[in-house]
Parts: sequence; C-alpha cells; structure tokens
Amino acid sequence: MVGARVAGSPAAIELARRGRKVVVLDSSTFPSDTLSTHVVFPTLTAELAALGALEPLLATGTPKQPKVLINHGGIDVHWDYTPVDGYDFGMCPRRTTLDGVLVDVAREAGAEIREATKVTGLEWTAGRVSGVHYKDREGNTGTIGCKLVIGADGRRSTVASLVGSAVPYRRDENGRGLVFMYVDDPYPADSEERSQLFQWRVGDTLGMYFPTCDNGAVVLFMPPREQVNWFGQDLVHWNERLNQYPMLKERIAGGAPRTKLRKASDPFSYFRKSSGPGWALVGDAGHFKDPVIAQGIRDGVHYGRKLGQAAAAALDDPTWLDRALFDWELDRDRECVISYHFALRLSKTHPVSPVELEIWKASEHDPQRARRLADAFGRTLSPEKLLNYPDLITWTARGFLDRRQSNRDVLGDVTRELSTKARLYRDLARISRGKRLVPRNWEAWGGTKPIPPEKLTADHVAPRQPQRSDLARDEGELVRASANGVHPAPTLEQAS
Repeated sequence: MVGARVAGSPAAIELARRGRKVVVLDSSTFPSDTLSTHVVFPTLTAELAALGALEPLLATGTPKQPKVLINHGGIDVHWDYTPVDGYDFGMCPRRTTLDGVLVDVAREAGAEIREATKVTGLEWTAGRVSGVHYKDREGNTGTIGCKLVIGADGRRSTVASLVGSAVPYRRDENGRGLVFMYVDDPYPADSEERSQLFQWRVGDTLGMYFPTCDNGAVVLFMPPREQVNWFGQDLVHWNERLNQYPMLKERIAGGAPRTKLRKASDPFSYFRKSSGPGWALVGDAGHFKDPVIAQGIRDGVHYGRKLGQAAAAALDDPTWLDRALFDWELDRDRECVISYHFALRLSKTHPVSPVELEIWKASEHDPQRARRLADAFGRTLSPEKLLNYPDLITWTARGFLDRRQSNRDVLGDVTRELSTKARLYRDLARISRGKRLVPRNWEAWGGTKPIPPEKLTADHVAPRQPQRSDLARDEGELVRASANGVHPAPTLEQAS
C-alpha cells in the first residue's frame, strides 16, 4: 500500500483482517495535515463504525453534527439526515485527527505502517507489477516484492505515474477554488451551536462554517477559481469577502485564527484508469470530484474498504485478481459518475439559477423535501432521484411564472440540466457494458489524443524487463500492498 490516509488505511485494515500481510509506505509522518475540507455525512459515519474507527474519533472531541443550515438565494433550508445503520449525524474532523485514528486502527489490525518512506520505483515481472523500490528517512533503500501494489497516494500519485496512468482519461475543470483557515470556535465544546454545519451562497461564492475538533472550526470560501489568488495572508480580501456574509461573520463571533490561509485554485475533476496487472489506484489517486459536495473522504474510505475486501479473496490467482480489480473499478465508477456530474452542476459559479431557486423554495418549509436534499449530498439518495423529470418540469414552470425571473435564463437552465442528464446516461450505459468512461477534454491537457482506456496494456505503461537485483529476486515472495499471510517471506532491507 502506498499511502496511509483515508483510502489507504481502510484498504489495509480489510486486507489485514482477512489474514493478508500488508506493508503500508507513506512519505508523511502521523499525525500530519493535508489539504482537505473534511465534512463527512452519516454514510461515512457508518463506514468508520464498521472499521472500528468511530469511537476513537469521537473520543478526540470531534463533535457530532446532525443538523445543517443551507442558505441559497436568501432562503434558509434546515435539514437532518436519514440514519445509516443507525447513525444520523455527520462530522468535520481535521485530517490530522482522522488520518491518525485510521493509521492506529490499521496498525491494530496487523498492517505494518512505515512512515517517512517514499516509493521510488516499481518492479515489473512478465508485464505485472511485482514489487516496489523505496527510500526511508535515513536514506536507506530497499525493495519489497508483492502480489499487489495499491496506490492511495493522492492527486499527484506516484504510483499512477509509475504505471502510466497519471494523465486522466476523463477530466473536467471545476468552476470553484478553495480558500480556508481554522479558527477558534467561540462556543463551548458541548454547546448546541457546534452540532450544526452552515453554508451560505452570496452571488457567485459559497461561504461555510464547519465546527471541528479541539473546539475549533474551519471557515471556507469557494469563489470562482480565478479569484483564489486575490486572497493573501494580509487578509484584506478575506475580510472584504467576510463582510458580505453577515450570518457567517456572526457565527465566527471574533474567533481568533489558528492557521494561515490555505487555498487551491485548480481542483479539477477526473477519472484515471485505476486498475491493471498487479496494481490499483484508490481515493484521489484514481478519481476526484469537485469538493463542493464533500464526498472525497467518504469515497476514499468506502472504496478503500471494498478494494481490500475484493483483493483479499483473489490475491493468489493473478487472473482472478485482475478481474476482481476491474470489477471493483467499474463498481466505483457506476456510483461515482452520478455524483461526479452532480458536483459539476454545483461547481458552476453563476448566482443561484431560476430552477435552483425553485428547488430551495420547495425545500424551505417542507422537511421531507429538505431531507431529500440532505440525503442526495449524503449519498443515501441518488442525485438523479432528487433532480427527477417531474420535479424539473414543475420547477421550470414555476420559474417561467415568476416575473422576477428571465424566461431566457430559465430556458438556458433547463437546457443545461437536460444536457447534463444526457451525458450522465451515456456514461452509465457505457459502464453497464463493462467499459470505462469515454475520454473527454483531451485537448485541454495533452494535445495528443490518448489511447482508449480499455486498450491500454502493460506495454504502454511499463518496461517488460525486471528491475530487481538478483539478491532481491532470490528472496522469494516479499510483501508490499498485500500478500499471502500464510507463508510470508521476510522483508528484504538492502542499504544503498
């Protein structure tokens, strides 16, 4: 396993609990932070409980958050969640806390975690990944052989680069960027105010307040991405933007900053080829959606777990393993492509559109419809069922009847929605035929049309010649992402 955070540790836990020997390499040490917006919904709360990580996480002081306030177009919508396995609350743990808990649970499950250790190359045997080369913090190098290498190492995945999958075959530019900082929460740790998440939309920018652990909170703006660089550490533009959000400013109530501003202006969305002979990519290494819907952590944990479960049963048969990895990838894509398109809708930076405004109006005084909104974000309801055709027709008609709305704007909004649905249905039809998604937007990031993902082979992405030394080859079966735990060979440590 390369990467021990929210995708790597769950995969390692599931593998280790099924008797497989797992070595996890991570270039970081724990606890440590990473760029993230960290909101999670009850679907992830239930996942953490299944891993045995929920109680340790709550013990750190991470507050339960069963309530959300959303304000778009001046309309307040309050929602709560449909319980998932009995859990009806989300959370907003800092990544220093969440990742540390997951690493501890992985160690307890039997995974070997090597911190401050970088992967420097892959070993290939007969067209399959058969090991990794690494370098630790002391400068020592070595090779670990394996049956499977799992890349859980984020958007700039080293493993993706080494297997030739770094360039996405599907890429879409998100409209929004991220600017955020951590602050002191003015309310006591056990107060009711800390049990609620907040989001406001003013013009083209989202402003959010999420209470987190250690009696702190994260304040987040998601402006158009071209505006991200306006925000500097002098906080001049930050304070100007904050003054446009009186309710957000009131909620902060003078809470002192704990950190400097953090920002990202290029969180483009993508799908990468995520499985091949002896390798797989999970979490952001393989797939990324606009963070506006806060699904990255959930998908990392969920599909990390499912990958560990699928791979554990198939490791001893390369043909079966490759089939299981590909089936796992298609299963991920089948669910995630729906949220992918949903996120791209919400990433548009125009003010609240006519049809969107009707959605919020319909939810303002209807708790059941508001819960449907919550469940669409929380992934217990498909966004396609939220934006179904009968409701779309109703909201469109109301938009046309509202004299404050331009009929041209309403028509444009509906046209965009129908076009999005058509693209989604095409994608789902392709996945149902057992194929990866159609490549898109290749001109934007390459200039040369990529090979269709189903035609990629090891010849395109990796050398055929083994790179391990004779000494390493003679050691027999060594262990990396996951290997047979019945007769594990000793790990080779070879100093350079």
